[in-house]
Amino acid sequence: MKITINDIAKMANVSKATVSRVINNKEEGVSEETRKKILKIIDEVGYVPNSNARSITVSETKTIGLVIPDVRNLFFAELARGVEDCSSEHGYTVFLCNSDMDNYKQKIYLNALLEKRVDGIILDTSGDFKDKKFKNKFYKIDIPVILIDRKAKDLEKYKGVFIDNVEAGYKATKYLLSGGYENVAYIGGTYGIDTTMKRFEGYKKAIEEAGIELNPSYVVYGDYSIKSGHENTLSLIKKHREIKGIFAGSDIIAIGVIQALKEMNILVPDEIEVVGIDNISVSQLITPSLTTVAQPIYKIGYRACKKLINYINHKFDDGDEYLSTELIVRDSTRKRI
Repeated sequence: MKITINDIAKMANVSKATVSRVINNKEEGVSEETRKKILKIIDEVGYVPNSNARSITVSETKTIGLVIPDVRNLFFAELARGVEDCSSEHGYTVFLCNSDMDNYKQKIYLNALLEKRVDGIILDTSGDFKDKKFKNKFYKIDIPVILIDRKAKDLEKYKGVFIDNVEAGYKATKYLLSGGYENVAYIGGTYGIDTTMKRFEGYKKAIEEAGIELNPSYVVYGDYSIKSGHENTLSLIKKHREIKGIFAGSDIIAIGVIQALKEMNILVPDEIEVVGIDNISVSQLITPSLTTVAQPIYKIGYRACKKLINYINHKFDDGDEYLSTELIVRDSTRKRI
């Protein structure tokens, strides 16, 4: 038989309102002795409060939604862990949704989170909203939304936690150019995505600053996967064997780049140097270990969650937060003198 709040009240010989105060962590009107008594009964009978009913009475569910492109990608997995750890510390539960970089799936998940009455949403967007009707509906919601990792032009009203992707792309490309050659390529992720395009801007800035004419055929796009990095490298190097350096738009892409170069019997870093971006855990475990522009992935997730919880509690700040990056030199690039 399902235990109800009325049953708990009868067992504890108190009112239903008193049990509700204990469940909702309200201190007023409940002695410590009574609180302990009620909590002991709840534990003994295995009572689980109805979160939907609770949300109606206290206007909060202590839940947040997290929408990311793909938790199988180690970058997003670490990002999600930062969000989860922070939410747990503050008594929140996370609903995790994978959009697979699909705008329709993103819309479905956001709708579901709104229906579940989450207190706030952290969104690693799949891109601009294609459904303008949904965009208008989403803009009218009265719960906090924090962006993470990437921006989108349709979501400019929302603040978030990011890195400076232009600077990161510039750092990676400048380091490759410091090897003394001009033929450096950029293998990016999904075309049009904020992170992809800003990393290209950084690449372009370093190329032009070095007095080199940008070669459009050295720039290719795919998605943020090993397969994409692998396939783009095979086709790029077959056409342009003169390339001496590759800036990969993520560590995951860079792994595919290195795999392809090995298949072509091209030595890394002796013949072609490779630099990634992210510093995911496996970047130092592959052979050769990957030179990369490290971003504080876990911290980004944690800070985004803390920002969201502050917003939920009406503690607002100055807006976007940008965390610093660091170039980590490993074996996929030659030693600089």
